[in-house]
Amino acid sequence: MNTFTVGQLENALNITRFDTKKGLCDVFTTKLERLAAHIRAGKLNCFEAAELLENEAEAMRNQHYEDMSNA
Repeated sequence: MNTFTVGQLENALNITRFDTKKGLCDVFTTKLERLAAHIRAGKLNCFEAAELLENEAEAMRNQHYEDMSNA
């Protein structure tokens, strides 16, 4: 059985938090870049772009709730 100090556990938790934030940043920036490219390529007007963003937000929210209900 391994024993860890409080400091070691806090350090591991901090590393995990950092890695999680970095991963989320990568996912969201990639998604935003993809949406921006789609808006430009389709020459969407501001209302169409806003609708696209709202639809994406709703899809992400629904995915989160689905993942939570399956956990």
